Formats: sequence, C-alpha cells, structure tokens
Amino acid sequence: MVSLCQGRNLAVIDCLQGNLALLWDVLAATEWICHGMDYDLKMLRKSGCPQPRAIFDTHIAAKLCGFESVGYAHLVSLFFQTKLSKEHQKADWSRRPLSPSLISYTAKDVLYLEKLKEILSRLLQSLGRREWMEQSCKRIQRKIENSFLNSTQQLERMEGIHKLDSLGQSILFELQQWRQKLALLRDIPPFKIIPTEELIQMSFIVAHGGSILKIPAVKSLEKEMLGDLLQAIEKGKQNEAQKEPFVGKKLFFLDREAAKRFELLKNKRNKIASFLGIDPSLIASRTILTEMAINPKSARQKLIEDNKLCPWQADLLGI
Repeated sequence: MVSLCQGRNLAVIDCLQGNLALLWDVLAATEWICHGMDYDLKMLRKSGCPQPRAIFDTHIAAKLCGFESVGYAHLVSLFFQTKLSKEHQKADWSRRPLSPSLISYTAKDVLYLEKLKEILSRLLQSLGRREWMEQSCKRIQRKIENSFLNSTQQLERMEGIHKLDSLGQSILFELQQWRQKLALLRDIPPFKIIPTEELIQMSFIVAHGGSILKIPAVKSLEKEMLGDLLQAIEKGKQNEAQKEPFVGKKLFFLDREAAKRFELLKNKRNKIASFLGIDPSLIASRTILTEMAINPKSARQKLIEDNKLCPWQADLLGI
C-alpha cells in the first residue's frame, strides 16, 4: 500500500492493482515527506518508482532538532495531541479486500506529515541546521540508490553472512532476490515471508548437501512459492562459480597512535553533541570514528564518497 497526503487530498493506493506508471511520474516530480525514508524508498524504487526530486525525512529532522524520542506516533502526540493506534501493525496486508479499519490506519500514517515538516523546518532554520538536514537526506538517497544498483551490498550487511562459503553465499543471494520480489508483490516487509536468519540457515544446509523441505518456514509455503524458492536455490548453485565470495564485517586494528586519535575524536564528538543537544552517534558512529583514526588524512574524502558521512559532520569534527 502507498499512502499519500497533499493538503486536503488523502489517498490510499493498492500497489497490487493496475499500472502504477502514472503514479510514479507524479511522485518522481515532487518532494517526498517521509518518516524513516530508508524502507519506503527501497520498496518504491524496487517497484519501479524513479528517484524523487528531494526527500524531507521527519525522523532525521527530529533527531537534528535534538528530540530524544523521534518516533512518528510520539511526534504526532507531542505536536498534535493525537494518539495513533498501533493495533494493525502486525495485520496481514496481503489479504484483499482490505478492511475499512486497515485503510483508515494506513491513511493516518501520512495525515500529519506535511504539518510536521512545517514545524520541524522552522526549528531547523532557527537552529541553523537546515543544510545539515538536506545533506543527510541526500546522503541516504545516494546510499540507497547505490544499494539498489548493487544488490550484493544488501548481503554484505546480513548478520551471519561470513559463516557461509562461496556456494552458500551465492544461494543466499538468489534466495534474497526471490524473497524481495515476493515481498513487493504482496506489499509486506521481506522478513514476513521468511526471516533473514532462516534464509542464511537454508543456504548453509543446501551448500552442505542437506534438505530444507522439513524446515517449518519452507513447509508452510504454498506450492507455487516453494517451486520458485527451489528454482532460486538451483540458480544460486549454477552461479556460484561466477561470483566472488562476500567479505563479512570489516575488522579494524588500531595501533597505539590510532587508538589515541580515536579517543580524542570520541571525546571531541561527545562534547560537541552535548553542546548542540543531539545524540553523539548522529555526528559519527564508533565505526566511523575508527576509520577516521586509522586514516586521518584521507578519511574525510573517502567517507563522504562512500556515503557514510556528510560534509557537516566532517566539519564539526574538523577532519
């Protein structure tokens, strides 16, 4: 489902019905207002929607304004004295027709976004952080676009990927592609098809000559879905020889000098964050600080090029 609100116009669109090309044209030409843009943008891009002209993420904006609790329901309650219901969060959105209560629930997800943007924009402007907001949203757009163009990056971030050999990783890649397509078709998060840890378990079992047919998540699949899953596994086996194994989580080693630089950067970050009234991780995570400490001369350019850091963050830290 896609929920849209502009002024007094509110729409809930069923993505499983009809051609959405006209909708994509409209969305691509406008600025989106989202709360937590990562998931929405990934799903819409994979459904065929082009990159939007710009995005204003109220989740990021609230963080930059210094709010400790930045959930959408909390912000709506804070600014509009309205309590949003959570009763349908775990509903089965693949069933048709959707009940009026589900339609009303998803409509309210966007009802307050425009007004929330106005409030947060004024706060950002008064704090001198509007440019930080724009840089942060653009960085995430670029990061998601790169991930969209290079699907293997999604696997590199999976917990447990390093436990698989090249055959297992190739199978996992195809299973992940299968799950993503099915999730888009059913308009539900991928983990509701089969959790990621079970995809990894299945890949490991198949790579070591075992059968996955007795796994509960597999046994519960419809016949057609199971056939597509088995085809994905076979494709993974055939492609194994053509793929390079993925590297697991990057490990960093800090020598004595780098460790000193890390502590100095961390202390500086924490002092700046305390002065600005924002979460220290919003300026830089420990992983980012580690990369800065290891490569102090080249870190700024590389981290910005890799869409891990914004210029405003680097400027605050003086790198």
